[in-house]
Amino acid sequence: MHNKIKHQMKNLFPYYLLFILSLFLLGCPPPKPIMKEKPPTPPMKKNIVPDMVIKFATIDISKYDKKVEINEIHKFAGQLKKDSIDILTIQGIIRYPEIKTRVDIVDELAKQTEMRKAFGETINHGGRQNGNGVFSIYPIRSSDNFQFDKIKSTGFEAAIQTIIDCGAQNIVVVSTQITDKATRADRISIIKSLEQLPQQFQSYPIVISGNLDFDQPLNKFNPIQIRKNNDSPGVWFAANGTINILDEQIRESVFGKMTIVIFGIFSQPQP
Repeated sequence: MHNKIKHQMKNLFPYYLLFILSLFLLGCPPPKPIMKEKPPTPPMKKNIVPDMVIKFATIDISKYDKKVEINEIHKFAGQLKKDSIDILTIQGIIRYPEIKTRVDIVDELAKQTEMRKAFGETINHGGRQNGNGVFSIYPIRSSDNFQFDKIKSTGFEAAIQTIIDCGAQNIVVVSTQITDKATRADRISIIKSLEQLPQQFQSYPIVISGNLDFDQPLNKFNPIQIRKNNDSPGVWFAANGTINILDEQIRESVFGKMTIVIFGIFSQPQP
């Protein structure tokens, strides 16, 4: 009898073992899956809104081979108003301030547009003035016409430099024209003179306009990219975070092609 029971238990042992193993498996919870931590989502870069927007335009009228008449000035003034130009620079101005019968483009354009004006003379020959101009709907706090030093050219290269109070920030605006007589060494010297402006006017938005096309880059400044065939004045703006391009275009006018740039101005330098 004892042997019989022992034999039966031996036959049931595998079933007992299977039962215990089942209880063990059912009683233990399944292992938790390993969750990989996702990297934190980088914050969205916010579009920095400028403190103010300036619509800037520049034109070189030296290639306009006709006598400037008052009706043409009025037509040009109307276009400036229609395009809502805030600041305008002109290169290649010719005026006869002592001859009352000749229309003065500087005075008449300022009158028709109700802009402030500043004129920088490059040469005066027998009452005929050549030079560059700056016009602004904002107050022109100061203007300085400076001759470029250490150049051998007889073209009397110069630039008019103005400080314009636009409310949120003062802006330095420069208008210049370099004659074809200027040598490569002269142009390099002029470029190096203009590159000193960011050091002189730290944290100021600076805009330079004129025919500075050259294989020598204008360091510390960014150029606009829209120009084609150099048929309109170039524009460079300081790379100090106080000014940035929002839009740029070239428009036809009665005096030729005009470069228009919309700038965002920041009271504090942006990265």
